Amino acid sequence: CTSLTSITIPDSVSSIGNYAFDGCTSLTSITIPDSVTSIGERAFYDCSSLATVTFGENSQLTGIGDYAFYACSSLTSITIPDSVTSIDHSAFDGCKSLKNVHYNGTKAQWNKISIGFNNSPLTSATILFQSSGA
Repeated sequence: CTSLTSITIPDSVSSIGNYAFDGCTSLTSITIPDSVTSIGERAFYDCSSLATVTFGENSQLTGIGDYAFYACSSLTSITIPDSVTSIDHSAFDGCKSLKNVHYNGTKAQWNKISIGFNNSPLTSATILFQSSGA
């Protein structure tokens, strides 16, 4: 899928499976609908041109799998829904351009997310909280 530049995932999709877009090096943006509850292992692995990941306002996403966004070196910003409870190991490893993480919840909610090892681009980024509540 090296020539794929964008994709629209239909609302009927509940999960993005393992290796779904692995190696889609020309993919620049993706919108993930509210219906998606999980992103599988290596789903966007080595999507080196991926700059934007957008989730729906009422996202039900609960988990981001191992290596899901590994080596997405053009990813500068991502919004993580407050429904997320786990981010598996190396999900954002190799995302050397990641600067801002917009989180739709509070700092207390963020601190409850289980974040696996090798996610330093994620944990070193600036976390911007949408809600200031406890």
